[in-house]
Amino acid sequence: MTKFGSLKIKILHNLTESYIAGDKSKVKETLNLLKENTDFKELYLFYEEIEAMYIDDKSVAKLYVESVEKLLKQKMSKVEKYCKKIDKKLTTGNLSEVEVYKNLDVLLEDDNLKNVDKKIIGRKNLVEFLTSKKEVNESTNIHTSNEHLLHFVLAERFNNDYEKMLSEEDKTKLSEILTMSQEELESGFNTLKEEVNEKLDDMILNESDDTVKNKLNAVLKEAGDRQPTKYNYYKLQQLKNGL
Repeated sequence: MTKFGSLKIKILHNLTESYIAGDKSKVKETLNLLKENTDFKELYLFYEEIEAMYIDDKSVAKLYVESVEKLLKQKMSKVEKYCKKIDKKLTTGNLSEVEVYKNLDVLLEDDNLKNVDKKIIGRKNLVEFLTSKKEVNESTNIHTSNEHLLHFVLAERFNNDYEKMLSEEDKTKLSEILTMSQEELESGFNTLKEEVNEKLDDMILNESDDTVKNKLNAVLKEAGDRQPTKYNYYKLQQLKNGL
């Protein structure tokens, strides 16, 4: 059976690579694949939306996981052939896993004696994920703690504003972020965060307008709260360049 979460990451990877390469036709082709099959689109959006989902009651979260497992299996049975069709059209790169997708994919597996333990752990992990509060970017109302939303943002920008493509320098910087190892990401992120904080501290110190100062303090707090993900690195880099 196709692992839907892995396929979704593959789609996002292809969108990003096509965007960086400036291949408009390839981006449109990939985006059209997402719209062509209604059941596939519904499942795709569910995987996207669950990243921001929060349930404060653990017992409710358990019931949710039990209920959604049955529905996901039904939906997956309808799109299995379509998933294989899409998979053949995509290139594979060095892709990292998304933990919540991996656990959802476990639930989609056929039940058998060999995967009982995997399914129990998958359900437990999903309950823990759902009952954990998520980081939210208030300006876009999009869950941003997952680095793969960087790809989503790029795809949306490409689709809606192709004529304003990134410069060659920006494409190079973006490509560097996407290929960073976790160690490189954390080191670079912490350095970038310090630079942004220093700039903001200086601006706040030299600002006499209280309204502007309050806004700068809010930006400083938001920058300080960001965790080392590729999406947040990208956003911090944008912020630094705009200061």
